[in-house]
Amino acid sequence: MRVDKMIGNAKLDTRRNIKRNAKKGALIINGEIVKDSSTQVDPNVDEVFYMGEFVEYFDNIYIIMNKPAGVLSATVDEDETVIDLLDDFYQMLDLSIAGRLDKDTTGLLLLSTDGKFIHKITSPNSNIEKTYEVETRDTIDESLIEEFKNGVEIKEEGYIARPAKLEIIDEKKAIVKVTEGKFHLVKRLFSNLGNEVVGLKRIAIGDLKLDPFLNEGAYRELNEDELELFLD
Repeated sequence: MRVDKMIGNAKLDTRRNIKRNAKKGALIINGEIVKDSSTQVDPNVDEVFYMGEFVEYFDNIYIIMNKPAGVLSATVDEDETVIDLLDDFYQMLDLSIAGRLDKDTTGLLLLSTDGKFIHKITSPNSNIEKTYEVETRDTIDESLIEEFKNGVEIKEEGYIARPAKLEIIDEKKAIVKVTEGKFHLVKRLFSNLGNEVVGLKRIAIGDLKLDPFLNEGAYRELNEDELELFLD
């Protein structure tokens, strides 16, 4: 792994500061000064000191959050982001977001320091379903079930969306399952078929369901059983 990520995960500093301080000689790997903070190290073998402090390695972090409306799914922005909702310890980590949600969309969000985990969740090739509760402006016509199944044409971008599952719960409420993460995808599936989404909440990623005890804006680390849901 990159040494700056190892240091960041140990909550010793931000990546920007690590890069600057490494150039000043603050990074020592196996007894030698290293000025490139992107240097690859093996945390289980290499001895790393930063700013005179021994860097202890620990495992990746996996966080589940119940995202509230009005907060961006971004790591850095002028407006409030989901990172701003985290404690200082987690804000120091090199976290990435697995499947972003629109600013006005609520529900299940995953964050992690594990790049392979993030890629697996977000890659369409993984065929991991993302499940949403949807509320629409108009009555949902039953014909949309077949339309979703066949792949809706997203006219704005000129492509056919992957087949999606639509289960109508009420006149204006439904459950939608998709396996890709195109921008505003669920909203576009409906808008391209003449309806409008007025409420959207992600309630599951794969077999992992949103924790009903997590209030909006709350988060916690995934437990071992939850992590195993994403193992091959």
